[in-house]
Amino acid sequence: MMKRLLIPLLAFVLSGCTTLASQPPTVLEVAYKPLVEVPEPDQGKIVLAVYQFGDLTGQQKPNTNFGEMSKAVTQGSVNLLIKALKDAGDGKWFRVVERDSLQSLLQERKLIRTTRQMTQGDQAQPLGPMLYAGAYITGGIVGYDSNTLSGGAGARYLGIGGRAEYRHDTVTVVLRLINVVSGEVELAIMAEKTILSVSTGADVFKYLDTDTQLLEIEVGVAKNEPVTYAVRKVIEASVVELINAGEVKGLWSYKPEPWVNPGVIEVLEPEPEVVKPAQGILDILEENEEVYDDYKKKPEVVEVIEVEIEEEIEVMEVGDPPGQSNGDDLDESLEELDEEITPNTPVITPDIAKILRG
Repeated sequence: MMKRLLIPLLAFVLSGCTTLASQPPTVLEVAYKPLVEVPEPDQGKIVLAVYQFGDLTGQQKPNTNFGEMSKAVTQGSVNLLIKALKDAGDGKWFRVVERDSLQSLLQERKLIRTTRQMTQGDQAQPLGPMLYAGAYITGGIVGYDSNTLSGGAGARYLGIGGRAEYRHDTVTVVLRLINVVSGEVELAIMAEKTILSVSTGADVFKYLDTDTQLLEIEVGVAKNEPVTYAVRKVIEASVVELINAGEVKGLWSYKPEPWVNPGVIEVLEPEPEVVKPAQGILDILEENEEVYDDYKKKPEVVEVIEVEIEEEIEVMEVGDPPGQSNGDDLDESLEELDEEITPNTPVITPDIAKILRG
């Protein structure tokens, strides 16, 4: 019974090892996608040098069982930084000069000059000058904190159980941009990345019968985020932040987007005006008439007519007192009154003879 179970299990394990060993190598792409999406610089490529960018943590690889002699992070972080600078903006941002192996570079240039002088003599052409940088980048991996967060869960029922565990580690990187002329630290960038490790497993513990036959099966899978991948990603994120901070400070600027001709602009025809039908006099009166409710009475219109009254003052001449006037004055008054009443119209006298004949 046990042999029948062990043979398929061993065949599965061996086939899995063969599959893992036959995987082809792959060319890694940029881990942090915004690195290639950075806008182009307006002033052309910037010449930079990289000095002393390495592991400053002093941490060993974490292990709960025994002490590790291996380092916790990669020792070739300067190469990851140079790769990130060359990939910035799809290769349109920086020209990186070699300074990590400067001694080897100078030795090779010296070998070229010596060889030319030996073969060409006085006609040997000198080497051109080396490219120098106006600023350089330095820094390193300053922190690696393991087990910043860990935990798990498990359960077992009737001899069948399962479990899951996880762990968080944190890596921190610092970049500094230094001005070669003044020696001033122009920019300082710090970034960190979490490294996640997950482990799952299941096991079976069974007694086949009352004898000493015992069955125990245990299966587990662990997936750890590669530390080198995490370091590469945090370095690339630091380069992106360095470019953005330099643009804000005014060290460089982004290239403006090209103007795009919008083409022929479609002219929209004006909407036709809606002509309202002519209104009658009754419609106009109804629209302009105010509506008054019961509690709001229509005010009465009162017309005020101003009348001017002129007062005439009669001035009487001083004469005889009343009752003592003479007759002459009275006759004169009566004559004047008759003149006022009698109209000054001519009197027509008809011809009586003509009337009688007719």
